[in-house]
Amino acid sequence: MSDYRHLYQLIEDIFDLDGIRTLCMELKFETGVDLSYENLAGDTIRRKSQELQEYARRNGITPELLQVIHSLKPRIDLTKFGGPEPDLSKPDRPIGAEAAGNGGANDAPAEPEPPKTVYDNFDITIRPSGTPNAYRIEAKSPSGEASAAGSQIFPFEDDEYKYLLNSLQDVQISETDFADDMGEILRKFLFPAPIQELFSTTLNVSRAKGRDGIRVRLNINQESRELYQVPWEYCKDDKSFLALNDDTPIVRYLPTNRAISSLNPPSAVKILLAWATPKDLKEINVQREVKAVKEALSSFQESGDVIIDELPDATPQTLRKAVRVNMPHIFHFIGHGKLLEDGEGAIALDDGQGKHQLLNGTRLLRLFQGDETKLMIFSACQSAAMGDKEEESNSSKGFMGLAPTLVWGGIPAVVAMQFDLPNKAAQPFMQVLYEFLALNKPLDSAITEARLGLDVEFMDNPYWGIPVLFMRSPDGNIWV
Repeated sequence: MSDYRHLYQLIEDIFDLDGIRTLCMELKFETGVDLSYENLAGDTIRRKSQELQEYARRNGITPELLQVIHSLKPRIDLTKFGGPEPDLSKPDRPIGAEAAGNGGANDAPAEPEPPKTVYDNFDITIRPSGTPNAYRIEAKSPSGEASAAGSQIFPFEDDEYKYLLNSLQDVQISETDFADDMGEILRKFLFPAPIQELFSTTLNVSRAKGRDGIRVRLNINQESRELYQVPWEYCKDDKSFLALNDDTPIVRYLPTNRAISSLNPPSAVKILLAWATPKDLKEINVQREVKAVKEALSSFQESGDVIIDELPDATPQTLRKAVRVNMPHIFHFIGHGKLLEDGEGAIALDDGQGKHQLLNGTRLLRLFQGDETKLMIFSACQSAAMGDKEEESNSSKGFMGLAPTLVWGGIPAVVAMQFDLPNKAAQPFMQVLYEFLALNKPLDSAITEARLGLDVEFMDNPYWGIPVLFMRSPDGNIWV
């Protein structure tokens, strides 16, 4: 059985950019397809190779591509891809600089790879102390370890905290001052003096080593599920918001004993965009957010970097079929969620009769068993009725309860909205997020850039703190 998935790696190894240009011209001559080297996205040999592989797959001309490779490099073994056996009696044909008499491609300087983003990890672990609302906080980094002198009390019952939480949750009235005040409350809890000192030292050492900064990985013990609903993304250190500083991306880190399976960056990212609007739940503007996501991805679709499979009025049965037919790299769901009594979350699908049917994290994991799906995004969009916030709040809480279950169960990363993200903010957030993922940037770095975009575009509203990243990848890379 032939396996074309990694053909691009062979193309990358044996051809330079001139060689790929020659492949395109000869493939166009052989098949008559409208293939242009200039229309292949990317500037590097790897990107062009990935795009050529995906173009051939989509147009059903991979066998012809293998024949063209064989005609140029007959000594290469293509049998594992379903192509011809090597023919050692024939010499390789000169291409590009070789044909011009300027030496082989190996004589040319290597094409520089895009710079990689590298962070040191700063781990903060929160554990219950045995007393209600009291927790032990420990930090660990390459520069050492630190812990709070005693138990830290979280102000769940404090009137100011409850007021700020409600104000940030209601995006119609949310203001930057609320985020500032919430940031100070969270800083006092999360960064007592010993941890703040270690944090500052680690950041300085990381910068001195030439790193991009430190990744703040917040590990909340499963026995402290009540802390999942705290908006940690608004937390400050002693100078600024962690989430708005590309030196200090913040993630909710859930280390597990499950190794992340290896998957090379795909030449085209397959996205399953699903939504459901059961008639027995509050009406929501699903189409506005669907349009926003599609507009954000339109240029990537045109270039072939992204393939979107839409699933409207999703039921458990149609979702299962969509996943099985074409396992997506990214699953993006828009609709209602619910927080269950056991603290786990669920998405509300259509039952086929206009009523909702809940699908919890355990069953979602069964649907997405396998190695392909690397990221899930859950979004509760705005209600059609102004001022109707209770349903949206419940949906967001449901997604926040769902995310840890999925990551603990094996999904490398989940992005959930802890409050309702307005449609006007969803479009620019998704656009920047997917742009940076297309550049193979670490997911937490992409999220930070998307936050910064929202901060600039909506200066009076702290929408940037609404998206939450749950992750188990140690370095932020979902493609390993």
